[in-house]
Amino acid sequence: MPFEKYVPVKPRKPAEATVRKTGTISIPRHFLADHDLANAAFVTLHFDKDRKLVGLKPTSDPREEGAAKLAHRQRSSSVVARSFFDYFRVPLAATRHCPLSFDAAEGMLVIALGDIRRRPGRRRSRA
Repeated sequence: MPFEKYVPVKPRKPAEATVRKTGTISIPRHFLADHDLANAAFVTLHFDKDRKLVGLKPTSDPREEGAAKLAHRQRSSSVVARSFFDYFRVPLAATRHCPLSFDAAEGMLVIALGDIRRRPGRRRSRA
């Protein structure tokens, strides 16, 4: 009977995005690679007020309206979104780890913010 080699499999934790209190969103590089987005250079940011979801839609056009640069590092990629969170009055009191998924129908990464409460007040009107 031949020997079989045992190679331990390191279990992968569920994908989580990190939303820092500075407004930076970090995404694990392995998650981007799993969804063929490792070379994405820019994203557009979207928000679902009812379900409290943040969407990051990859784009290759830096001139697209609302495009933000996706900075790639060794283990994660990040986008600065402070003005996005301010615009939608999402409080960032502390760094949070939020569930991350990919919506194939929309073609975007989806971050569930969970039980946040938006700050009260009216949104600034566009002049």
